[in-house]
Amino acid sequence: MTTPTAGAALGNQLRAGTVAKVGSTKRIQELNGMLHANRPNVDITRARAYTKVYRATEGMPSLMRRYKASAEVYRTLTDNVYDYEQLVGWPTKRIRGANFAIELHAHWLADDLPNLRDRTYDPFEITDEDYKELEEDLLPYWKDKTMAVQWGHYVSKEEWNRGQFGGVSDVSNYLCANGSHFIPAWTDVIQHGFVKYYEKAKALLAALDPNDPASIDKKIFYNGIIEVLEAIRDWGERMSAACARKAAQEKDPARKQELENMADMMQRVPWGPAASFYDACETAWAVCFFLFVEGAGPSITWGRFDQYMYPYYKADIEKGILTPEKAMELIEELYIRVTSNVWFQSTQMAYIFGGYYRYPHLDVGGLDENGKDASNELSYLCLRAMRYAKTTSPAVSILLHQKTPDSLLYEACELAAEGMGHPSFFNCEGLYAMLEHRAGGPEGYSNYTRKDILKFGSPIGCVEPGAEGLQYGHTDSGIINVAGATLMAVTNGIMPEGTDNMFAGKLLTYESGAPETFETFDQFYAAVKAQIKYAIDEAHANLLVCEKLLAEQFNLPTFTVLLEGALEKAKDATAGGAKVNVGPTMNMSGFGTMVDSVAAIKKVVYTDHKATLAQVRDACMANFQGYEDLRIQLQAAPKYGNDDDFADDIAADLWEWFAQCTMGLKMYRGHYCDAAVQMVQSNVGYGAMTGATPNGRLAGMPLSDTMSATQQADTHGPTAAARSYGKLDFPVYTNGTLLNMWISQSELMEKQ
Repeated sequence: MTTPTAGAALGNQLRAGTVAKVGSTKRIQELNGMLHANRPNVDITRARAYTKVYRATEGMPSLMRRYKASAEVYRTLTDNVYDYEQLVGWPTKRIRGANFAIELHAHWLADDLPNLRDRTYDPFEITDEDYKELEEDLLPYWKDKTMAVQWGHYVSKEEWNRGQFGGVSDVSNYLCANGSHFIPAWTDVIQHGFVKYYEKAKALLAALDPNDPASIDKKIFYNGIIEVLEAIRDWGERMSAACARKAAQEKDPARKQELENMADMMQRVPWGPAASFYDACETAWAVCFFLFVEGAGPSITWGRFDQYMYPYYKADIEKGILTPEKAMELIEELYIRVTSNVWFQSTQMAYIFGGYYRYPHLDVGGLDENGKDASNELSYLCLRAMRYAKTTSPAVSILLHQKTPDSLLYEACELAAEGMGHPSFFNCEGLYAMLEHRAGGPEGYSNYTRKDILKFGSPIGCVEPGAEGLQYGHTDSGIINVAGATLMAVTNGIMPEGTDNMFAGKLLTYESGAPETFETFDQFYAAVKAQIKYAIDEAHANLLVCEKLLAEQFNLPTFTVLLEGALEKAKDATAGGAKVNVGPTMNMSGFGTMVDSVAAIKKVVYTDHKATLAQVRDACMANFQGYEDLRIQLQAAPKYGNDDDFADDIAADLWEWFAQCTMGLKMYRGHYCDAAVQMVQSNVGYGAMTGATPNGRLAGMPLSDTMSATQQADTHGPTAAARSYGKLDFPVYTNGTLLNMWISQSELMEKQ
């Protein structure tokens, strides 16, 4: 029996809830304790600010109203300063708060509010006063104005329900999570501060020709950007004053000096350029939470943190004003703070994406713009900091390549051994190949240069490829339950009765043919593809409407400022201001379940002739009650994940076919759609809405996870599973692929 390491033992204690005050220093331990002492809670500061501005600006241009509302949010953010912290600013009045987007969430929150405090998945605390203000004042104003409600004006009621609650072609995440999956221009904003964009916007405004028709909208754009940036400047001054007030009251000389230093720092950043590693960390934190407050979705990503932060670290080390231990303490504080940013979702979406997690990334390693190994001392400190802080966020990731130092890989494995899910391992070659073709369409290329990809390429969210300051678009949007679509090919478009789905017993998709009419496997296989294509096309049509609404009414000024070239274009991020526009994308859920279902039908029905497709349909409709023998036969068929070409050939074909269907779709901003297999957790929620499937899975049970084999179906060990996965073309999924493999201790231990 092996003896657990001290870190692993502490990790077990953390998961058991017996200890929370962990970290490399007393300061970090206390901050971690403060984080865990607070339950996720609702903050209505943003909702109140938006309502105030929108009520006062009736009749004004939409962009003007939106930008004024964003500025008002920054003007009204809390100025709390807590003990032990050395970075400054919080997005909410309480730790672990959610400043939710009422203009996107009001329609469901009006129904969910009574159960918000005690719902099963992701409950939130809310004060009685805020509850009353929401219920009586704020929600009545917004509940008929959200994007989901406006989208309903463009589609039928059945399409509206099917796109959110049908569980096969789903766009609900896109409707409620505008402003997500983004890597801002970290290098630029840390080096120059927000003042650079302020001065640029003022100069571009002054240069407008009032006789040019294009200047009309540009004037509104630049004035709005200037107001938002002035609000950010004023926030820094307010925080400086708050630190100074707290310093004046502090009795401990050491803490008093820290608070005075914090007050001085807030006079410099994030408005101006960072002058030290400390300054750079503050800007990294402030920008992160500004974007979380302005947007509504997950994954504001720190990207290649060890690259753009290293010059400040190196300079301070050489000056003798910073030590590696002090730098790691700052990084640990960043981890605690970003973990405090919880994701606010509806009851339905929390069921699918539960856990409050907002999928931020922090990446280390990789290559530099000349193709050389880019790792440095910070790469190691970032990995080590997570071993001490033990937070869920950010998702610390290592970018692997053939030149990755063994010592860095060893450090990553040390972290992985803690059992917390950190780090994620990304193959640079696959990441870069995806970025080369990002949003480029069939056989096309993205607008990235090779230098862009090498210098700024980084994963976002689950696994989606992106680039710092060059890309915008929701990468976690259209969701296609391919396992459910395969079931629809068997049932002729009907979701079986008894399923936890509002369409149970009804036609959910379309009639692709009665099972009795499919005399050959090829005929059935064509119906499977037709059902999947139907779901993709429906999601695409719905997402086009959503994109139009976002561009016209749901704009994001701070995101726009932090996109290279967007100010010069005078285009908001939502309207196409990025160098590379991406999303909405098509994400495949239930891949292994789909493959195993098709393989089972091919084997049992068309190869061995042990049952008819109609009998398989009846078995699925009955959730296999009375069809136990048939279920055993279907379960015994070849399974994906065992290096068996019978199933793996089907997997490779459907994999390629889904990507090709997706990549040919033109999106609203003029780019092409991207395919992905990266929906963490969605297999549970969509499984709950899906009837029994032909691989023998019972109704309501989870689907297969990401691109992984069906649970317990990969019976030939991890190497056989890896050979199956290796038969798939990963780069064709230009929005990323995610594989989870569970390897038992017995498979790793040498047999005696």
